[in-house]
Amino acid sequence: MSLEDRSMKNIKKLLQKEIFKNKNLLILKTEPMISIRKATVDDLKKVHEIEILSFKEGSYPLFMLRQLFDISEDYFLIAEEEDKILGYALGNLVAKEEQGWILSLGVHPGARGKQIGKTLTKELIGLLEDNDCKEICLTVHPDNASAIKIYKTLDFEIITLSDNYYLDNEPRFLMKKEAVSNIVNS
Repeated sequence: MSLEDRSMKNIKKLLQKEIFKNKNLLILKTEPMISIRKATVDDLKKVHEIEILSFKEGSYPLFMLRQLFDISEDYFLIAEEEDKILGYALGNLVAKEEQGWILSLGVHPGARGKQIGKTLTKELIGLLEDNDCKEICLTVHPDNASAIKIYKTLDFEIITLSDNYYLDNEPRFLMKKEAVSNIVNS
């Protein structure tokens, strides 16, 4: 056990003892830490469950998630808390056009409201920017207000509305943002 781990353990023990001694103290509840990591093949079934809960009949089938996993390299991220997958972000980079894409973002309904979608999106944007993309694009259904809110707070702008982007007769906004690395170099 590292020195840092022992120190945290000792602090927690002291806090617990003090809380039991003095009932007038405010009881602090510590929240488990949400971590972001690269996806693995073993994550895909849980990701698919979140896909279905988030997008219903418009969700990616499992075989498609597997193929996207194979081609997305480092751009498939998982948010987890205590080994439980709470959300994912999937992107890709079109290198010759220096254009990044956010292909899918999903958060389990029971984990929403914890800024997980925003955190995943920021991490994915950072990865794309680190690989020299000049702009980042995504599509989103106009009724998906929570996703649009996240994207706007991250400086995405609505470029156009397509009535049939995925050839399913459903509308989608195309949103874009200029990569920070591109802004700095301008």
